[in-house]
Amino acid sequence: MRIPSVFLQDKQAFRKEGGILRLIGKPLDYAKGQKESGCKLIHIIDMDALNGMPKNLDVYDNLTYIINVEVECAPQQDIITRLLRLKCRVVLPPSADILSKTEKKLLVAKIPKGYSGDAEGFHDVILEDATDAEVMRFSKLGKRVIIYEKDEGKIKEKGGIFGVISSS
Repeated sequence: MRIPSVFLQDKQAFRKEGGILRLIGKPLDYAKGQKESGCKLIHIIDMDALNGMPKNLDVYDNLTYIINVEVECAPQQDIITRLLRLKCRVVLPPSADILSKTEKKLLVAKIPKGYSGDAEGFHDVILEDATDAEVMRFSKLGKRVIIYEKDEGKIKEKGGIFGVISSS
């Protein structure tokens, strides 16, 4: 499954091109276009929420009626709780102290290179630097594995991959 990524800041959607954020418009319009093209999930890097500011929660309330979203945010319980209430998948570091294990299916661990833990408490994992060994390890732990497009070519066994985050 292809998972397009988009940046969100001040209620606007952006794409990163050459290290620069370029405005692409309203997040709702972007989501509708992705849904029409067959997309089932959008990966959102929320620049405001990563800085601890929950400015875009009303945007997610509308987006989740159209399409599934996973949101990268700061590991702050208030933001996490509010995103989970809106049925957003929440992307966090595997070391995040999460009080709400009841919404485990919506929790996604962003696994850094060299992480040796098992991402307990998380349903899915995103591998920052995917290898065949890491895909196999997390698949055996019962996690759905998501990788980045940049790593897709180096993975031989595609069967353990749930989705690929793309920049387009």
